[in-house]
Amino acid sequence: MSTLTNILETQRILGSLLYSHWLSEELFSFSWFSMAIPMVILAVLFVILVDKSRLRELILFGSILALAYSFVYSIAIPMTLWQFQSNLIPYAQNLIPFAFIFHPILHIFAYQYASSWKSFAITNTIAAALFAFVALPVYIWMKVAQFYNWNYLYSFILAWAIAFMARTVTIWLANIEQRHSTQPSRALLSPTLQPAMKPLNQDDEKEQ
Repeated sequence: MSTLTNILETQRILGSLLYSHWLSEELFSFSWFSMAIPMVILAVLFVILVDKSRLRELILFGSILALAYSFVYSIAIPMTLWQFQSNLIPYAQNLIPFAFIFHPILHIFAYQYASSWKSFAITNTIAAALFAFVALPVYIWMKVAQFYNWNYLYSFILAWAIAFMARTVTIWLANIEQRHSTQPSRALLSPTLQPAMKPLNQDDEKEQ
């Protein structure tokens, strides 16, 4: 039997064991609800509070964050920097609540309420601190997650840096679109970053 065949068979057995454990020990446990309930609350708050006039920009920013965290998790977990001991769904290693909901929504609000790099530095620091020094200790205490070669400060720095990277990429992509667009887009960037636009009534007056 080849090495690849052995690996695939081991993965199949491991996957079956993980699913059985999740079904019997994790699903609908206190730890499971500790992720599911905040996830639903954050999702509802997002729907209510998100600035609908900037939805394209904010979703782009959040998608970049989710992609970045998915990449980080795919490296950190096999390296045993940290592990999740309880999962919302089997196999996904909590990508949905943490990488796709908690981080993106917290930092989307930090982005939404900041009109400059200075104000974003403040709101982003608050969002990263809330996750690293408030939410994470609770989840560690509840045995949802476990640190090995990691700590809360590293989590804060990582969350802070990824959000700054995501804002940089978002503005860069929006500016590329702006340069190649035949007409300026009012929904492209936050008001302070948009180009000055001539009121429509001025064109009407010239035509009369």
